[in-house]
Amino acid sequence: MSSLFDKRLILVLGKGGVGRSTVSAALAAVAAQRGRKTLLYQTNAKDRFSQFLGGPQVGVDPVQMRENLFAINTDAAHAIREYGLMVLRFERVYKMVFENRVTKHFLRAIPGLDDYSLLGKAWYHTTETTFGKNVWDTVLFDMPASGHAISMLKIPSVILDTVPEGPLTRDARKLHDLLLDRRRTAVVMVTLAEEMPSNEAREVAEILKEDIGLDVTHLVINQVHPDHFPAGSPGDRVLDPLQAAERLDDDLAALSAQGVFGRGRRRLNERYLEILGHTIDAPSVELPYMFTSSFGPPQIETLSGLLEASLK
Repeated sequence: MSSLFDKRLILVLGKGGVGRSTVSAALAAVAAQRGRKTLLYQTNAKDRFSQFLGGPQVGVDPVQMRENLFAINTDAAHAIREYGLMVLRFERVYKMVFENRVTKHFLRAIPGLDDYSLLGKAWYHTTETTFGKNVWDTVLFDMPASGHAISMLKIPSVILDTVPEGPLTRDARKLHDLLLDRRRTAVVMVTLAEEMPSNEAREVAEILKEDIGLDVTHLVINQVHPDHFPAGSPGDRVLDPLQAAERLDDDLAALSAQGVFGRGRRRLNERYLEILGHTIDAPSVELPYMFTSSFGPPQIETLSGLLEASLK
């Protein structure tokens, strides 16, 4: 089986707050380091890639973050405009058709059009060529939070089921075929080893499979606490007596409380790591909890190294 980093399109999904964008930046850095010209694609998001990768502000046009790595943060208005120009060829004709008051009102009334335009733009970048060569080797889509991402990914099938044959169904079929082609597309699920995120990850994986036909190909479990107190170890055995002691100086009391807390978080993680391993059938990698107040290139490099070593 080909490597994750050989895919044309990598979809990164996960519940809000699990570090999906952090993992996306780290994965894109790995692909770029492997010599693949990579587009890190995001929609309607607060730009954090400039902080993560130490590059310029990311907007609606691709900007270079480092060698082989570019990023874009687009919105539906720009995506629809680009699609209109691609179909109609000339800016003057586009303005006549798409920018008159009646057409704008009609477009705003079409359910799912914004999401389809954003997903379609990701597909377009996988096909974009110059002088007969692909512009991008890999497009990595840091998707919206899970529920929104599922709705977005369902749109091509809905179009194929409901819209008469024509230019719209032609492009929807190409997009649908790309999404379901495991030779070209990978689905990376990002979650935490905690109750709500892991439950949602399992539910989303099931919906992707049953409703869309997409398999989760890789599982990234983020922010796993270190195991400083393995069961039965000397440190583990001494924590409970310390916690129960009536007289401890302030520093030792604080240390023991922190130890008990850290051990509890690790045990919680272990419980959900086991559940995730039994319910999502995909290669997985655990990323450590990084005790830092800000994320930047050094942290991304650490995560990139762990991802590259684990995700083949």
